[in-house]
Amino acid sequence: MINRIIPLLLFIGFVWGQADLDKLVLKDGTTYFGEYSKIEGKIVFFKPQDAFGFQPVSVKQVERLELKDGQIIVLGGKVKSITLEEYQKLSTKEKALFDAKLIDLGYWVFYGPLSGITVAGFLFGGVQGEAWVERATIPASLAIPYLILNLKKVEFSYPQSLANEYDRLYYKKVYSQKINKRKTIIIMASSAITAGVVGIFFATLSLDGMDFGGGGGMGGYSGP
Repeated sequence: MINRIIPLLLFIGFVWGQADLDKLVLKDGTTYFGEYSKIEGKIVFFKPQDAFGFQPVSVKQVERLELKDGQIIVLGGKVKSITLEEYQKLSTKEKALFDAKLIDLGYWVFYGPLSGITVAGFLFGGVQGEAWVERATIPASLAIPYLILNLKKVEFSYPQSLANEYDRLYYKKVYSQKINKRKTIIIMASSAITAGVVGIFFATLSLDGMDFGGGGGMGGYSGP
């Protein structure tokens, strides 16, 4: 009985000890338990269990960094959260970039499909033969989806640590530029994917409509 209890107690102690540690999982699957210190730039400082000091690890190499209280700091190579103390140490530009990355802009993936629907509406629902319809098709197909999606306003507020008016203006400028850059990338990707899907669709229709039959086959030849 004692021989069974001792391994069980050791296992419970091992699991309990890990539960009281931070967890670092790299993208190659390697897992470390230890102590998280801070993030500086794009470097995570983590001290593995039984190590002598904190080790620098690139954020891009980290799949998941989870603190013992359940807070997720890094996920999929991207910083999701930092402590208030770490945030306060960031420069105005770093704060703006960090805050802008946290905003959900996923709904902009619908830009491409909405543009395609708008184009189809103008081509097939417009008055045939009218030149103004043809001229308005492309500008409208780009503008209307943008206006629709832009109705959802991006949340914005200044960090409490920014009391200086110049810092606030600089923060807003960097923040807006980052949001617009992310938005542009999503729009371009969505439009490219939509165009590719539409192109494949029409190419398939063209192939289906081709007549590969005919009466001029070699079997119709008769010798003299």
